Amino acid sequence: MSKFKLAMVQMAVGMSKPDNVARAVKFITEASSAGANIVTLPECFNSPYGTKFFPEYAEPIPGPSTQALSEAAKNNAVYVVGGSIPEKDGDKIYNTCAIYNPSGEMIAKHRKLLLVFFALISFEQALSSGWIELRYSFKKTFVRRPEQIRHKSEF
Repeated sequence: MSKFKLAMVQMAVGMSKPDNVARAVKFITEASSAGANIVTLPECFNSPYGTKFFPEYAEPIPGPSTQALSEAAKNNAVYVVGGSIPEKDGDKIYNTCAIYNPSGEMIAKHRKLLLVFFALISFEQALSSGWIELRYSFKKTFVRRPEQIRHKSEF
């Protein structure tokens, strides 16, 4: 099996979308220079976190943020997992992750399933119902047990 280097970017996100995107591109470049083959960005890397910000920050895919990721992937010859951005598609808004190959081509796009669900219930309700999977928090990793995983048709 061949080896690869994965960079997981954590970054402060402010109110300026262009500044956030420029910071993400800078981190992709730095990670590539350090030998990373795959660079992952955080959720909502181009906007403040929270669905209340989505209408203001939403953009189509492709759009300015994802174009910058495509160019960064190509310029640095790395895979980029674009965390997520608020995506506007017609009259709908999604929390979407776009993934790019080293040629800058989008090879995957994932719209989070539970955006509307979480807007309807509190975090505590979601956590107690088993819908939340905490993947990482600083240096600790939390993973749900298999018996806690529910199919989307169960809610």
